[in-house]
Amino acid sequence: MAVASLFVVGCNSTKSDLVSPDGRTALHFTLTDAGEAAYSLTFDGEELVPLSRLGITTTDSNFCEGLTIVDIEHSSFDESWEPVWGQFAEIRNHYNSLTATLKNADGKALKIEMRLFDDGLGLRYTLEGEGTASITSERTEFRMGGDYESHWIAGSDDDAEFDYVHTLLSEITPATMQQSAGRVRGLIECGVSTPIAIKSPTTGNHIAIHEAALWHYPGMVLAWDNDTRCFTSLLAGDESVKSEVELPFSTPWRTIIVGDRAGALVESNMVLNLNEPCVLEDTSWIKPMKYVGVWWEMHLKVSIWDRDGQYPHCATTENVKRYIDFAAENGFGGVLVEGWNVGWGRGEKFDYSQPYPDFDIVELTRYAEERGVEIIGHHETYANVANYEEQMSQAYKYYASHGINSVKTGYVGGIAGHKHYDRWMVDHYNRTVVEGAANKLCIDIHEPIHSTGICRTYPNLMSAEGMRGQEWQAWNAGNSIDHNPTLPFTRNVAGAMDFTPGIFDLRYHNTINKAAATEDGSVNGEYDYVYFVNSTLAHQLAQYVVFYSPIQMVADLPDNYRQRPDALQFIVDVPVDWADTRCLDAEIGDYVVTARKDKHSDDWYVGGITDGDARSVEVDLSFLDGDREYEATLYRDGDNAGWNTYPADYVIEKQDVTSSDVLTVRMASGGGFALQLKAL
Repeated sequence: MAVASLFVVGCNSTKSDLVSPDGRTALHFTLTDAGEAAYSLTFDGEELVPLSRLGITTTDSNFCEGLTIVDIEHSSFDESWEPVWGQFAEIRNHYNSLTATLKNADGKALKIEMRLFDDGLGLRYTLEGEGTASITSERTEFRMGGDYESHWIAGSDDDAEFDYVHTLLSEITPATMQQSAGRVRGLIECGVSTPIAIKSPTTGNHIAIHEAALWHYPGMVLAWDNDTRCFTSLLAGDESVKSEVELPFSTPWRTIIVGDRAGALVESNMVLNLNEPCVLEDTSWIKPMKYVGVWWEMHLKVSIWDRDGQYPHCATTENVKRYIDFAAENGFGGVLVEGWNVGWGRGEKFDYSQPYPDFDIVELTRYAEERGVEIIGHHETYANVANYEEQMSQAYKYYASHGINSVKTGYVGGIAGHKHYDRWMVDHYNRTVVEGAANKLCIDIHEPIHSTGICRTYPNLMSAEGMRGQEWQAWNAGNSIDHNPTLPFTRNVAGAMDFTPGIFDLRYHNTINKAAATEDGSVNGEYDYVYFVNSTLAHQLAQYVVFYSPIQMVADLPDNYRQRPDALQFIVDVPVDWADTRCLDAEIGDYVVTARKDKHSDDWYVGGITDGDARSVEVDLSFLDGDREYEATLYRDGDNAGWNTYPADYVIEKQDVTSSDVLTVRMASGGGFALQLKAL
């Protein structure tokens, strides 16, 4: 039940203060002498965000200066709600708010609403009036209170699959952006993408800057100015008008998560709380699950998406049945099938309702259903979004008619006339979710706009990519060794993350037909490369707890799992839907230890991962129920383990524990551990 209260401050005030429900976070709102709206944010007495300006412009209105206050309204709100799936069984939505109604020099009205939670601030603009408005820019500043430590990827309105960089704020430069990106598509001049995680080294306070509830608006990128030590919002896209909107219109929320430790960023629900409640009356068809698929074997060139004759075709009836059998043997809910539909040849347009002749969709959906498994469909667009738009309605109905209720979409490449994160593409991504819901389809988006919590409103949006995932370990030097211990505090703060964990064959051969011209112009043929996945096997198991998603891929080949059934058992057992989440210990980019409680039992699971430094961690089990024992099964790195030495060296140990126990666990270089705590 929601509880709200309201009172209004008279219009003779030019400033106002606000505190969070627990009193630790304080907001100051004011107008500058130039009539600019501005705010500052303090946490535990530290001014993390000094006075920063706010504003928005349209083609015919300037709300950045010359403003006067009409009134300031304060209110409080408190409710608890239950997500369809998530990291918590129940979420408290408790905040104090301030809404300032302003007028510009032309007498036009703008509202700035600020909600202050115990875990941070959300703010947004509402353009008043009737008709339409053409938004051209937004000036939301996040001035920093010091030269803080920062963890970020390069600012781009077209790509997010970059390496994380760990620098002081003053070291955000075009050069370090290139270090992150490695390429230039869609990069802004000097800035970062969100979420960005920031730490004050003097106090240990942390913040993460992002956005929530992105509808009818471009994605946000942050430009950095080192002279003023300030981030400023930029709206994605090349168009001068960034968004044409119907009035009245409220922008997405700009968010600052705060906490006194890194784990507070993981545990925050503020991005979800700033979204509207679920609009779906029936959610019984939305099912969290683990799934397998033909995806990894194609990255290894065991097979391939299209039927080019050079490699075997992956999506054949016979091959997919093998994966269905493996899923059924282990209780996994789905089988992802890529490369099933006509159009994978060069220059062809995809047909999303026409299987290849060697893929019998009727037989396979029957075969899967008989074994308690679902087929997960795949819609790659290769960035031909117009072609997908034309077919989307029919394609979703086609899946629904065959009993398929999950689809993974993909947007590889540059989109003609658009950027991946401009208004047109945001509308497209959101349309897949809304139309998916109408057809009872769960959606997993790859190459997406960053997540902003709209899964609260449409929980059929199960997960998304939006970072350098596991696939970068298949045909590349791999992700940096500190990439994985950074993701929980950056990309995963935005929402569920389809990283595709669980690789067991960590040092493998990949034969690639690489055309390499010699001096005489001839071309060499096959090249055999040895690749490393930059982690140990125990680290891979830990990802099922450390990385959050209600759908988790069991990504390796079935034969590789069958060789290690004892390690596979953890993946079989670990849930994907949780009642509680605790980040027990962490240092961003170095290591993280996370505990989660199963929503459907009293069992807990703990995962820990580290970067290239081996380390030992103390796992305090005081979060367990104090009046019972638990059987602890620990999957840890062996004595010889290391990501680049013996990555598959692991040990499984059992003992009984209680809430008074503290376990000391060693993690090897690039290593980790997974712990099952089964209530007795």
